[in-house]
Parts: sequence; C-alpha cells; structure tokens
Amino acid sequence: MIKAVLFDMDGLMFDTERLYGKAWQNAAILQGCRISDEAILKIKGANRALVYEILRADAGDEFDIENGRDAREEYIVSHIREYGITKKKGLDNLLKYLKENNIKTCLATSTKREVAIKYLKMADVYDYFDDFTCGDEIKNGKPAPDIFLKAADKVKTDIGQSLVLEDSINGLNAGITAGARVIMVPDTIEPTDEIRKKVDDVKDDLDEVIDWISKENKEA
Repeated sequence: MIKAVLFDMDGLMFDTERLYGKAWQNAAILQGCRISDEAILKIKGANRALVYEILRADAGDEFDIENGRDAREEYIVSHIREYGITKKKGLDNLLKYLKENNIKTCLATSTKREVAIKYLKMADVYDYFDDFTCGDEIKNGKPAPDIFLKAADKVKTDIGQSLVLEDSINGLNAGITAGARVIMVPDTIEPTDEIRKKVDDVKDDLDEVIDWISKENKEA
C-alpha cells in the first residue's frame, strides 16, 4: 500500500538537470578548465561533498570550486529568468491524482529550501505538497537515506509504505537504503540491468506512475 510519495525535484519534476550540468561546465570554462560529461552524470543527485570531490578530480586542482559554484548559480538564475521552469511529462496529472486519492506528498530534494520553494511556486505546483525536505536540512545527503527517512517522517508515513520517485543513481540508492518502494523515471541516465533489478519499477514518465500506484493500492 502506497500512502505517501516522496519526490526528487531536478530531473524528476523539472527539466533542470541538463541546465545544471551546462552551468558547471560553463563555470569551468570561465576558469580555463574542463568538466567532462561523465563527471556531470556522476554528480547527479549527490550531496555537496561528493559533488565537489568528483568535480575537483575531473577538472583538476586549478579549478576553484567556490568561484565555480558562484558562476554556476549566475548561469542558472539567468537561464530560468529568461526561459522559466519546464515541467516533466505527467507531473501535473500525478500530483492531482495523489491529492484526489489522499496520498501524502513530500518533496525530497538536495536543492536548498529557498531555491526549491521558488521553483515549485514558479511551476504552480507548490500547493500540491504536504511538506518539504531540502538539502540544507540534511547532514548526510544522497546517496545516504536521511532525506527520504525525514520526508516520510514529516508526512507521518512509514517508509515502507512510501514511494520514492527518482532519476539519479545517488537518489535511487538513497531510497533503496531507506527501505522505501522506489521507481526510476529516467532523465539523462538510462537504467542498466543492475538498476532494474534493484528498483521496484522503471517508468518512462510520471503519467505511468499513476497506473503503477493505482494497481499497487488495489492489490493491497
């Protein structure tokens, strides 16, 4: 029985992961460095310490990570100001379904609260959420399970009756370790056979998640 859905944000709800990757690579170029596409895939959904470790190893010691982060933020803000937030297919339909069926919802994103709330409001989905758990509230970020355990606790739901929706490897591992049901909705990372064995299911988009939950709850 699924009583709560715990949502990742970037790459799952919004088409922002590609933007974030380009922003890091642009920040490196400004310093005369280079960040590979492989490194960008590795940092998806990761906590800040792991992100920094991967980027430093990839770009080299000459890359100033703090200045790079500032340049990254400027790039992202400028892009979103001009183009807005693009929602992933099925997001509105899924949120409406969950609300109509009294299934709790909690955001569980590595993004800091101020930014996450801003994005939710820009995309007109803020009011669908019962609560929010963000990166600046968590000591151990993904792939540690802490964020999902806290999110389930906030909506007063057993983690075993919570469904985690994720697109990144770090996020999937966090959900699995937490003891939640886990569905991958791929964005820039395609599921391997190993991933398919570890998660409850892989769905092409959020519309398909509606049918999965409906079937799961009917059989419960």
